[in-house]
Amino acid sequence: MSNQSMNERRKAAVTPAAASVHPLYFQRAEGSYVWDVEGNKYLDFSSGIAVMNLGHSHPKVMEAVKRQAAEYQHMCFAVGMHPTYIELAERLNRLAPGPTAKKSFLVNSGAEAVENAVKIARAYTKRSGIVAFTHAFHGRTFMAMTLTNRPEPYKNGFVTRANDVYRAEYPYLFRNPWGATTEEELGEKALAALKNQVKYSIGESEVAAFIIEPVAGEGGFIQAPRNFLAGLAQYAAQIGALWIDDEVQAGVGRTGKMWAVDHFGLEPDLMTTAKGIGSGFPIAAVTGKEPIMDSLSPGMLGTTFGGNPTAAAAAIATLDAVEAEGIVERARQLGEKARARLQVLTEQQPRIGELRGVGTMLALEFVQADGITPDSATTDAVVAGARDLGLILLSTGTYSNVIRLLPPLNLSDAELDEGLSKIEQAVSQALSQTGSREATPA
Repeated sequence: MSNQSMNERRKAAVTPAAASVHPLYFQRAEGSYVWDVEGNKYLDFSSGIAVMNLGHSHPKVMEAVKRQAAEYQHMCFAVGMHPTYIELAERLNRLAPGPTAKKSFLVNSGAEAVENAVKIARAYTKRSGIVAFTHAFHGRTFMAMTLTNRPEPYKNGFVTRANDVYRAEYPYLFRNPWGATTEEELGEKALAALKNQVKYSIGESEVAAFIIEPVAGEGGFIQAPRNFLAGLAQYAAQIGALWIDDEVQAGVGRTGKMWAVDHFGLEPDLMTTAKGIGSGFPIAAVTGKEPIMDSLSPGMLGTTFGGNPTAAAAAIATLDAVEAEGIVERARQLGEKARARLQVLTEQQPRIGELRGVGTMLALEFVQADGITPDSATTDAVVAGARDLGLILLSTGTYSNVIRLLPPLNLSDAELDEGLSKIEQAVSQALSQTGSREATPA
């Protein structure tokens, strides 16, 4: 078996719309590494796009899954209840930000969590308007696709979008329309623009909820300013709207806090979680303030597979391990070490426009020689070059010009050093290639 032979089978069996970044077929994974069908070993700095926060095949998770699967695999919660669903909901409620009592609804994916959060917000407020932001990614289902910012490849070709969705400017310091030069100034100007848009273009009494990622994931790992998020929360409460905090990519310790919003000391009305809570098993949740979650009538929410016993067992074991192994603190430490080294690289390479992020959720934005024009060619070259060196990386960003770090949160110092060394080498090689192309007359 080879990657090439598998690729031929893929072409015959799978729609080309289901694309893959790397032309590899993985057969085994353990800890921070994955192996393809040809036996090649790769250090995984993608973590399945922020899913394998505990690394691959964590023994505590695997044991919990085996134990639950041996008892029974599935019972739809709408038919009859099972203890793992209740236990996971209790855990998520305790872990959720803020002092207000919480309740949860379990689903299968981040997109489904977003869809249900919007349904809950509309049912509670009796309003329809949803305000999302530029650089947002909230999923690919109907409402989630509409909330997502980038048309290509996520929305173009699907014709219809959900109604009553509006888009405001995400506060992105490196690229902002107000000329702000500090986080504080940026937050003030972005909040003023948001309020102006809502009051005069949407209508304050029409807004059911604002939905935002405290760290915009697919948009380029952009962290919102503290004063902007605090102002957004206050404004939402003032006009009778809710604040939905999307923690799907940033949650479960990735930023050096359990949730990205914990960096701000704020309490959202509703929070969506997925990815890292299940260690690769399909589980997600909407967790919200008790009065909001209790406002819906029985039967208004439901899903066949949501809260599946085996997936819920995986999530409980994941949260157990996160706590027992000090994963959140480990992520903070790894982030500090990685940032220090990447800062040196950024200073050495003027084509890196910005190093940003928080915890291990770090990113390098590549620009052309003018210091601002997005450089997706170099980004692609870095991803490919890193793969040749045995490192799995992913790009991101609205302009496809950002490299993101999504390593397991329990990788060793030696593995972190290995990954950073390969990034440095891949960046150097890519910039020498793209620099040569730029210097060549057309």
